[in-house]
Parts: sequence; structure tokens; C-alpha cells
Amino acid sequence: MQGQKQGFFEQPHAATYLLIALNVAVFGMMTLRTGAAAPAGRDLWQAGALYPLVLPRGEYWRLVAHGFLHANPMHLFTNMLCLALWGGHLERRVGATYFIVIYAIALLAGGFVSLATHHGPYLSVGASGAVSGVLGALFCLWILGKVELGASFFIINIGLNITLSLSTRGVDWGAHLGGFTAGLVACAVIDLIERGNARVFACKFPEGLKLNVLILAVVGPMAAAPFAPPIPATPAAFALAAGIVLLALTVAVKAIDLVLTRRHGLAIAAFILALPNTVAALAIFDRLAETICAASGNAPALAALCSHAGLLPTLGAAAMLALSLGLSTRSIAKGVTDLGFVAPGLRGERRRRLGL
Repeated sequence: MQGQKQGFFEQPHAATYLLIALNVAVFGMMTLRTGAAAPAGRDLWQAGALYPLVLPRGEYWRLVAHGFLHANPMHLFTNMLCLALWGGHLERRVGATYFIVIYAIALLAGGFVSLATHHGPYLSVGASGAVSGVLGALFCLWILGKVELGASFFIINIGLNITLSLSTRGVDWGAHLGGFTAGLVACAVIDLIERGNARVFACKFPEGLKLNVLILAVVGPMAAAPFAPPIPATPAAFALAAGIVLLALTVAVKAIDLVLTRRHGLAIAAFILALPNTVAALAIFDRLAETICAASGNAPALAALCSHAGLLPTLGAAAMLALSLGLSTRSIAKGVTDLGFVAPGLRGERRRRLGL
């Protein structure tokens, strides 16, 4: 282990810490809700565990929810330990945005494979599929020669994963296998996309802007859904809607790319992205205002806000604007003080790196 080019252990980074914090927080809330460190099966089912009728009943939200639930403290500890050990390496290499994308794809794929490989009554919870996807993505990078980890790293970790899946009672081997495979494939596809981006985009996007675009790509259609015309429930209609969203996203990303090629473009791009962030927050708070106000109970401050129509969405949008600009402070400062070096640097970084 000491002879490897890259250490066996890597300190986790921001997205890894965030995912660990979310999993621990959900486990803590479940413990407080149930009064037990090991929630009963009924409690896990109510919170979002996978079970055989997920797809026939259209309960697709469980494909995400189950990945943040854990059966007991040891289950949580082992998954978070693996996420910390593997996530640090992957996030360091691909960045927070692609790390989150790979994690999400592996989580969904692990859930689908789990459903496909189980027959009869069962419940499945845990981040195992998503965490296995992180290891699969690292293995893909090693095959591509794009991560400096020795073969012993994968022999030990993949071997332990297989041994645990096959020898321990109650482990969902389908989720492990599906997540690992999805992580490997997703990483390979992202590498191909990045190779194609070298021909389409002039600049390498800073990680903050890239993550902001990803969030808008997910949240934007959800915020705009109530204002869009109804979509017929046919595969062709859904494919057309998805194509329109993808085209709009591509045009928006290319527009930001063109902005980044100009002097002070980094600051301009940060201000531009703050606008759709604010509009999306306004739409979401407008949709949730009635629910939030109904649940305000005896909170006087919230009740006072709810007594004025439109005040809660406006304050939510203002808070999002302040948050967007606050998180972009470094990018804005770097862009404002740009003397002609930032844009050439971003273009040079795109040319220097092919793929991930």
C-alpha cells in the first residue's frame, strides 16, 4: 500500500461529506421518530423502503428514498465508511458535479436491479448500490488509466464487496451489482461526453458553475412544470418533451461557454446563473406556500408572513439570490479582477485535458 503512486486513503471532499451528512441526518430522524436505533420493517416501508410493488404502483420516489434509509447503526456505519474511503478518491478526480451524477445513477440502477432480482415479499434499504457505484466508477478510471491507484486497491475493495454480498445474510447483492455496474458505465459515458465537449465547448467550466447548471437542469423543469402545457401520457410525447429540455439545456450551456470566453466572463456567468436560480426559487416557494402556511401551526413569525399574499415566495427568492451570489463570491472576485488571464486559462484547460 505504501508503494502506490496515490495513497490507499484519500480525505473526503465537500460532496462526499454532504452525502454522509444527509444519510446520518435521515437515520437520526428515523431514530427520533421510531424511538429505536433499528427501525421496524413497517417504519422503513412507510419511510420509503423498496418492496416488490414499487413499479406496479408507480411509487418511483422509493428508488431514491431507500438509499438514505438504513436498518441499524452498523449498516449505516459500513456504508458511510466505504463512501468516505472511495468517495474521496472519485470526487478528487472527477469533481463534485460528476461525482453526484454517478452517485445518483448508481442509486437508481441499484434499486432497479434489486427489484428485478427479488421475488416474493422483501424490503430493501441502504446506500449500498450508490456506494458500490462509486467503486465502479473508480474501477472505470483505473481501466482508462486516469487514476493513480494500484491494483491492490481494487483487489481488496472489490473482493470484500463480493465476499460481503455473497456470505452475509440479508445483504442485497442485486443492489451492489447493479450500482457497481452503473457506476462503471456512467463514468465511461461521462468520459466520452467530456471528449466530445472538447469539440463543442471552448472553455472548461469551473466546478461551481458546472454544479449550478446541474441543479438547474434538475430543479428547473420541476419548477416550470405547473406553467407548461399538459403532456399526453404517451412515450412519444415524453420523448419529445425530454428532447426539448435537453436542447434548451445545451443552448444555455453553450451560451455560458461563450460568456466565459470573454474578459470578466466568469463574473458575468455567475450573475447570469443567479437569475434562473432566483426564478426557480420563486416558482417553488409559490407552489409550496400554501402547504408551508398550513403547517405553520403556532409559529407567529411564519403566520405573519403567510398573512401577506406573495411575501413568502418573494422572501424565498431573495434568499436564493443572496445565496447564489454569496456562494459565487470567489468566481465573481476572480472575474472582476480579470486582466485577460481567466478566459485563456479556461480555454487552455479544455485543450489540455481530453476526457475526464
